Amino acid sequence: MVSHPESSNHPHNELTALIRTQQLTFQAAGTDAPILDALSLRIQAGERVGIIGPSGSGKTTLALHLTGLHHVALLGHTSGHLWLNGRDSTTSGCEGFAGVVLQNPEIQLFGETVEEEVSLSLQQRTGDFDREHELDRCLNLLGLGELRGQRVATLSLGWKQRLSVASMLALAPKVLLLDEPTSYLDEATADMLFDVLAAQAEHTGLTVLLIEHDLPRLLPWASRLLALQQGRIVFDGPPAAYSSPSPRFIEPAGAIATPLSPTGAERLLSVEGVSFAYNGQGAVLENVSLSAAPGEIVALVGPNGSGKSTLLNLIKGLLEPDDGKIICASPSLRMDAVGLVFQNPDSQLFAHSVFEECSFLPRNQNFPPHEITSRTRHALTQVGLQSHAERVPFSLSYGEKRRLTLASTLSGRSTILCLDEPTVGLDRECLAQVAGILRQVSAQGGAVLLATHDHAFVEAVATRVVSLRAGHIVDDAAPHGGAV
Repeated sequence: MVSHPESSNHPHNELTALIRTQQLTFQAAGTDAPILDALSLRIQAGERVGIIGPSGSGKTTLALHLTGLHHVALLGHTSGHLWLNGRDSTTSGCEGFAGVVLQNPEIQLFGETVEEEVSLSLQQRTGDFDREHELDRCLNLLGLGELRGQRVATLSLGWKQRLSVASMLALAPKVLLLDEPTSYLDEATADMLFDVLAAQAEHTGLTVLLIEHDLPRLLPWASRLLALQQGRIVFDGPPAAYSSPSPRFIEPAGAIATPLSPTGAERLLSVEGVSFAYNGQGAVLENVSLSAAPGEIVALVGPNGSGKSTLLNLIKGLLEPDDGKIICASPSLRMDAVGLVFQNPDSQLFAHSVFEECSFLPRNQNFPPHEITSRTRHALTQVGLQSHAERVPFSLSYGEKRRLTLASTLSGRSTILCLDEPTVGLDRECLAQVAGILRQVSAQGGAVLLATHDHAFVEAVATRVVSLRAGHIVDDAAPHGGAV
């Protein structure tokens, strides 16, 4: 990732401020403390603003206010003052002002095909412009030109994330907000996205607000950095002046359980010659074989669309292979023996409280009532959500939702734990917490399979790295390329 030129705009010129807040405060319904606490700032056209902070610090809540979506996206009370493009928007929005790429791209895609999705945004634009030229430009910016006729439902989450960005750029907004936009992207695509955003800011005056935990990629790109802590701005200035913790991943304090060494021919899971395609589409996986032994932590890596998520869904039993077989050594049914943490937490949450969500699996597996309670409390404590037991799951931050879906899987009797992009939306402390949990599962004789683009996390926890490309396994090795 290369450094990008500084914005020529002065970041604190009140006369040219595109966005301005004064003592902006927001308190969510049913909570005692404000999520945003008396924030005052000014943002100009063309700035590239990185927004950082731990999970639950108020990043998304602030960004939704800065784009004028707070009045429809948040349940609670906003006070203080907010001006967007010179208009008082404290209790209202500002139509046509901003485009937003959410943490979960699936909830904002409505077109049947890639081309139709971007065309829907172009239909909302006003003024004279060459519609066909703009369609081609937006698709090609994000590498979607050759996929224009593909059905959106068949895309991987990474490609859907690209499509969401293209669709929002097609609106020609004054401000573009992206909330953890690299979460499901491979390294090369994430770098490409940051370059595209920098070029748009430089050449069109687009103001970009970008929430991101990946500081090594964010800091060279941003012209300005906002750091939040418990709803307050604790840093506002040039990225070069920010003292960033390094590396992104830190080890948990204290002793961590060491994974078991895999033993001989003993296997908890065997995938033998599996092939799979979705509804007559091209093959997603072809003749894939792998195994997992007690104590192994197997990382599945590869570019977007290589078949990682599909493989985990097959192992869980949510899909059935077209060819080949999957064998689980546990005496339990595969649905009980294999736990799966979805790529998108919103697809996994359904209960009315955090405690109820986490207790569903042990209750469904017929544990006695006292053990259901103890397992639920232990799992919530493991992920640091014990104080949120009575919260509604959908009121949690994205990172908190991800931790809840992990806890909801840990509360059952799974011997094989599958996780799809488990580090998305997590800060450094939460990453360390999750690493410790995976090592503990391994040390207790379980097997872990995780699909991820987070190479630092892979190096920290994996005992094996399986690389997929275009539905085939192209490498199976120890971390750093060592032999298995």
